[in-house]
Amino acid sequence: MWTYLIRRILSSLFILIGVVTLTFFLVRLSPGNPFSSERNIPPNILRELEARYKLNGTLLEQYENYLSSLLHGDLMLSTRYRNRSVNEIIAQTLPVSIMLGGCAFVLSLVFGIVSGSLSAFFWNRPLDKITQAITLAGISIPNFVIAPFSVLIFAIFLKLFPPAGWGSLNTIILPTLCLGIPYGCVVSRLTRSSMLEVLHSDYIRTAKAKGLNESAIVFVHALKAAAAPIIAYCGPLAANLMTGSIVIEQIFGISGMGSFFVDGVLNRDVFLVSGVTLVYSVLLITFNLVADILCLLFDKRIVLK
Repeated sequence: MWTYLIRRILSSLFILIGVVTLTFFLVRLSPGNPFSSERNIPPNILRELEARYKLNGTLLEQYENYLSSLLHGDLMLSTRYRNRSVNEIIAQTLPVSIMLGGCAFVLSLVFGIVSGSLSAFFWNRPLDKITQAITLAGISIPNFVIAPFSVLIFAIFLKLFPPAGWGSLNTIILPTLCLGIPYGCVVSRLTRSSMLEVLHSDYIRTAKAKGLNESAIVFVHALKAAAAPIIAYCGPLAANLMTGSIVIEQIFGISGMGSFFVDGVLNRDVFLVSGVTLVYSVLLITFNLVADILCLLFDKRIVLK
C-alpha cells in the first residue's frame, strides 16, 4: 500500500509540473498580452508593468521566475486584478467553489443511490421505466442548458429562488440542483446496473429463499456488494463537479474560482489562470487518489501489483 501511495504521489508531482508548464506557455503564447486591454499604453509604462509582473524577460526566463515563485508558495500578482495576489484571490474564492461542489457531490450521491436502488428494486416496472427516462434526460441535457431554464422557471416565473448570488440558503439550492442532478443521473444508472448484477447473483437468491425481507436484501446486502463501482466513480464525479462548477458560477453570478478563471482567460492573466488550474489539478488528483484508496480498502478482490 505504501509503495503504491508513494508511486502515485510522485507521478502526481510530474503531472502537476506538466499542467503548470502547459498552462503557462499556452496563455503566454496566445495573441496579445495581459495589458492589451489598456488603450494606447505608452511603451515606457508597458515596460514598467512588465518589469513589475516579471514578464519582461524571455519566455523561458519568465517561466523560471514563475517556477521559483511557486516553490516559495507565491502564485504571483494578478495582472487583471491589480494589487491583488493570486493567493489572495484563491483564498477568497476556493471556499465558495468547494461549498458548491460539495453540496452538489452529496446531492448527486444521495439522489443517484436512492433512485438507482429503487429502480433496481422495481426492475422492469413503471417506476423503473420512469426513473430510466428521467435519468436519461438528465444525462443528455448539459448543465449550461439546464441552468438558464431553471432560472427562467424557478426564479423568474415562479419566484421561488433568487436568479443569482451566493450566501443564503435560497441562493445555494438552485445552483446545487443544476450542478448535481445531471451527475446524480449518472450515479443512478450506475447504481441500477450494479445492483441488478448483484441481485441476480446466487447468494442473493439464497437469501430470498431463506425468507429474508426484500428491503433488507436490496438496501443492506445488495447495496453493499454493489458499492464498489460507485466508490470508484466518486473520483471522476468530484472532478466533473469541480470543472462543471465553472459554468454554473458564471450563470448564477457566483464569485467562485470558476468565474475568476474565465475572467483570467479572457484577459490573458497568466498567473491567475495558472494558479487556479494548479489548484483544480491538486483537487482532482487528490479526489481520484482517495477514491482509488477507498476502492482498495472496500473491495478485497482488487490486488496491487
